Amino acid sequence: VDPIAVAVAPATVETVERTVDLVGAFYANEEVKIAAQIEARVASFGPDVGDRVKEGDLLVQLDDADLQASFREIQARLSKAHADNTRAQVLRTQGIMSAEEAEKIRTEAAVLEAQLDVVKVKIERAKIRAPFTGVIAARSTSVGAVVKSGETLYELVQDDPLKFRTPIPERFAGLVQVGQEIRLTVDAYPGRVFTGKITRITPTSAIANRSLTIEAVVSNGDRTLLPGFFSKGQLVVNTHGEAVFVPANALTTFAGVTKLFVVAGGKAEERIVQTGVELGDRREVADGVK
Repeated sequence: VDPIAVAVAPATVETVERTVDLVGAFYANEEVKIAAQIEARVASFGPDVGDRVKEGDLLVQLDDADLQASFREIQARLSKAHADNTRAQVLRTQGIMSAEEAEKIRTEAAVLEAQLDVVKVKIERAKIRAPFTGVIAARSTSVGAVVKSGETLYELVQDDPLKFRTPIPERFAGLVQVGQEIRLTVDAYPGRVFTGKITRITPTSAIANRSLTIEAVVSNGDRTLLPGFFSKGQLVVNTHGEAVFVPANALTTFAGVTKLFVVAGGKAEERIVQTGVELGDRREVADGVK
């Protein structure tokens, strides 16, 4: 039988990047439901759903006419109380007024000062402001509505940066560290890769699926990503791993078994191998060839 001509190539050692596949979702960096702290009528509101606000921006102005009236009343009473207290101290020094009576007048002034502070706080709470810079996700109030203390008026989310959360199998626990890079893609922007770094790793493993959750921060300065987006990607666990590579066309797979031939003693010897990552036209052989 005529011999069959074959081409041979050496198995080589290449430096490869080791990754772990990720599947997860994006979450707002901060998210809060903004509620009223006093019961009052809504006098006006500023931003609506989708609007961006800065920390300290006025969202809702509640009707504070009665509070302003109380403020002026207590302020007038306090002014008189201070004058009375000044005269009482003079009379006390001259021995005309008893110490008990002078202390009573001084205490009345102090009580009015405390009452004025309480009204000031309520007036300030009538102005509901954004606690941080973000975007309005929901509004549940209208002008003229009477809101109660604790009633939600707005939902505010911080969308830059975003948090990415995903569970990973516990067998990778020893490979994951805070600060490692992740690369993510979303269906809305095919071909674009978003990068982030791991900031938190849960200290416990979920019993149900034997996994632990990692959280990474991903920059979103152009607001391309939205909280709730589904994402796939890789966690880079080693950028300098060494592996054995062979030409991809030297491998054959049948019934789930991958094989190749090696030159041993001048003959072709069949080997069953386990393959790994692809690198151009070469394929990693994780086991079976040195």
